[in-house]
This record gives sequence, C-alpha cells and structure tokens, in this order.
Amino acid sequence: MNNKKIKFVAVPVAMAVLVTSAYAVDIALTKQNFNDGTLNGWSANSTSISASSDRSNDGAFSCKFKDPTSAFSGRILTGDLINLVTATGSASPSDDYAFTLSAWFYVSEEAGDIDDTDMQLYVKWFDSGGNDLGKDTGLIAGETLSSFDSWQQITSDSMAAPANAVSAVIYLTVKESVNNNNDVYVDTVRFSYDPLPTYLKAIGLKTFGPSSDVPLKVFFPYSTPAGKPSSCRIVFNLPATPVTEQRVNVLVYDVKGRLVRAIVKGEEFQSQHYDYIWDGRDVNQQFLPCGMYIISVELADQDTGGVVKEQTVVAIGRKL
Repeated sequence: MNNKKIKFVAVPVAMAVLVTSAYAVDIALTKQNFNDGTLNGWSANSTSISASSDRSNDGAFSCKFKDPTSAFSGRILTGDLINLVTATGSASPSDDYAFTLSAWFYVSEEAGDIDDTDMQLYVKWFDSGGNDLGKDTGLIAGETLSSFDSWQQITSDSMAAPANAVSAVIYLTVKESVNNNNDVYVDTVRFSYDPLPTYLKAIGLKTFGPSSDVPLKVFFPYSTPAGKPSSCRIVFNLPATPVTEQRVNVLVYDVKGRLVRAIVKGEEFQSQHYDYIWDGRDVNQQFLPCGMYIISVELADQDTGGVVKEQTVVAIGRKL
C-alpha cells in the first residue's frame, strides 16, 4: 500500500501542459456584446432586462438590468443552449477540456455602497438526452465590483464539466442587498475552453476484494473461515502527477447521504496511486449493518479551488 507524501519526479518542462488563458479558444455565442440592440441568443425572466445604449464596454450596446431586486431570481439572463461537441470538436468535451466564463459588469451609482450590488455568472451542463446533470459550475455567489461607474471583469475559470456533458447554458444574474435601484450593465460575455488541467481529470476509483484484483460487487463482513471480518480495498489513481499539492477526502456514506466513515479527511497527497483497506466499520469502530454504501473520493486543488469527485457503490452482506 502506497503511503502519502510520496513525491513523483517531474521534469520542469512538463509544466508546459498547464493551461493559461492566453491559449483559450472562444466558444461562439449568438450574442456576446448585444451590439444589434437586441437580446437575440438570450432570454430574460423580466422586462426590466433589455439591450441598452446607455452604457457599453464594447460597441454601442450592452444588456441592462434595471433596478435589481433583493434576490438573484428577480433578474436572470439565460443564454441559448451551446453544443459543446460542435464548439470544441471533441466527442467527449467533459473529458478533454476545462471551461472559462467571464463578463464585464458596470454598476451605475444612484445610492448606497458598491458592496450592496452582487453579481453571479455560472454554467449548467446537460447530457445528450437534455437532462440537467445537476452541477452548477463557476457559480460566483455575490461577487461585487470595486467601484461604481466603471467596467470591471468577473471571471470563473478552469471549470470541469461533469461526465457526459455535451451542452451548456450560461446564466447571469444580479441582486441588491439594499434596494438602491442601482442599474447594472453586462457586456462582452466570453465562454472559452482549454485542455483540461491534470487535477481536473477523472479519479481512477475502483473497489476490490481484500487480497485480489477482482472488482468488488459485494463484500461480507463476517465471511472468512475464521469468522473474522472481511474487507474492501479502495484503490484509486489521482490524475497524473499532481501539479500542486492536493487535498483528498476518502469518505463513506450510507444510501441516505449520511457520512458514516472518513477514511481520509483533508490530507495532502503528492503521489498518484493509493490503496486503502476499509473493514466495514463506522466512525465508532462498529460494524455497519448490511446494505448499500457509497465510497467517495474527492480531490481539491489548493491553488485553483478546482474540485473533482468520483463515487462507487458497494454492498455489505452476509453469506446465508
């Protein structure tokens, strides 16, 4: 079983594979700058959202959010569905690319403080059947600008799309914590992609019998000839040689989503291959009852905040 803190020998030139925004490829948006004076390519949930020539960051128009309410749900601008397969040329864009969403915002001063006005931008992902994959990425909750009456960019980068994502929808929303009626403008919306950073690639999580390489479907806590508990091997490979130190959780949940055992919690991992034994016990070292359990490996990059998670299901049972 490999130990933590094992360092891989990495040749410095390997860092050339790291993603930088300079190489980002833009995904065509139907309306990036609103410069024909319409919201074509977007839909708004309020008549208080419209194309406007009052302010612009690029061209003659921007999109105006008039008099934001106290909730993000009051003013939402939603982009048309983007086909990521067509845009990137990849049959599996979620495996190959990371995505960046940015927009320029302007808050017009009428009253209050600049911190009273909050902005969000995020992406929802969909599979080939049009199903919402249930993962909002790039969500910036309550981002504020540094000053009134100037264009400032808000960016969420290195977003990993969930597995099987083939399309995406962009959302831009604003609100005010105090009802100052400070109009907000958005312009120059960009959605782009880069090769997926190594820390966002899939975790190679598998479970095996305690002393074999046969994939495990069910393990039996009381099934050995000596009557001792059997075990589950949790084996996973982190995505290539980590670029930076990464925090890893190896957690066990029951089917109701309750945490029953933390095998590893928030430890720094610097090597690639790990092999743990779980004996079917909970946090109090009591054997768990028969049933289905979810093993989850979660990896967080400390420099970027990127998180990737992979889960598998095992069953605890008894031989009759």
